[in-house]
Order: sequence, then structure tokens, then C-alpha cells
Amino acid sequence: MHVLSCEPATSAVPEWHKELFRGQEDVVSSGEGWAPGSLNLAQAFATKLRALLAHGDITRLLVDFGKSADDPTRFSRFSETLPEDTRQKLDERHHAPYLNLLRQRTAEEQRRGGVALHLSIRTDAYQGMPLIGLHHDPSRDFESSFVARWSAALAAQAPELPVTTVADPNYGLSATLRGLFPENFGSVSLVVDQACFLDGRPIRWDLFKRHLLETLPAPPAAT
Repeated sequence: MHVLSCEPATSAVPEWHKELFRGQEDVVSSGEGWAPGSLNLAQAFATKLRALLAHGDITRLLVDFGKSADDPTRFSRFSETLPEDTRQKLDERHHAPYLNLLRQRTAEEQRRGGVALHLSIRTDAYQGMPLIGLHHDPSRDFESSFVARWSAALAAQAPELPVTTVADPNYGLSATLRGLFPENFGSVSLVVDQACFLDGRPIRWDLFKRHLLETLPAPPAAT
């Protein structure tokens, strides 16, 4: 019933695009090129749920998997300089297949269980960000119910870990997927502070992951 994804999973650059980043390797390996800890966390969820995980296979400096197919900012300050046909190939080889994979897995989960909950998993780092952020569309009861139950479970098990629910209907690929699956579907993004992965603050990464995994609720029932 869970459809798992991790968009900023890697800083990998295919051989045929390495020249684009010549002398900028530090940028590629920085938080601009990927989100450290995202794939590690997403793989933990996949193992716990015995679910398949869709994840980005190249740096978001080439194409950002977390943005819609018609969003021009899916191309970075580097890739926007590429010829139009090269950007089109990035879409065709990477972005479009990724979205198609999420569409297929969502449809499969709905056929099996009647509902599907897309959970996008990533870390981030910006001034003032919450330790745990749950981005969702509060107008959709399917998502609001799921987020409320997860927040309550986390508060009961680990009250020292602050959880912020973020009303953000357009975050990531959520709006695109909601348009494709208007019923018995929700798309929630789990965004956690990168410092926990990089520095073990304010809690060890392994304990942090355990709290998230043990409190994860099942998706709401079909209506």
C-alpha cells in the first residue's frame, strides 16, 4: 500500500555529462547536487515494508526528479545551459521513466489493496528547518489522517523529537501524482534535517530511523 520514492538520492554524473561539471566537482558532491542521507533513510523504509523503492539515478544538477515534468526549474544553473535536445534526452531517459515508474507502482498498489500512499523521503538543510517535516495537502482527508496519526505516534514514542506538519500541496511530485490518482490516494513527503545524518544531532541516526519506522501508520482505508 506504500509507494516509496527518494528523488535526491545520488550525486552521480554519467560519463557523457562530466565535462559540464569540470572544475565544479565540489558543487556536485555538495547539498546542491544531492541530499546526503536520503537514500539511506529511504532504503530503511523499503526494508521495513518489504517494498520497492524508486530513486533518482543521477544528480539533481542534471534534472531534478522532485519537480514536475513541465517545471523549467527541474534543470539547474548547469543543465539549463545545455542544448534543448540534450535537455530533452535527460527528460526522456531519466525524468519521464521515473514518473512512469511511480505511476505504475501506484496503480499496482491500488489494484492490490484499494488504496496507495506515496511517501517521498529525503533529507534537507536550510536555516530553521524542522527536525521532521511532513508535507501534505490538508484539504485531502486521506493525507491529513495519515499525517495526524504519524505525528501522534511519534509524539507518544519520542516526545523529544519535534514534528512539523507542513501544508504544502505543491511540494515535490505530489501535485502531479494527485492529478493522476484523485481517489484513495495520498502523497506525503517526509523531510528530515540533514544534521541528524551527518552529525548525529540531536539524536543518533540509527535511533532516529527506528523511531520513524516503528511509528509509521498504515494508509487510511479505501472509501
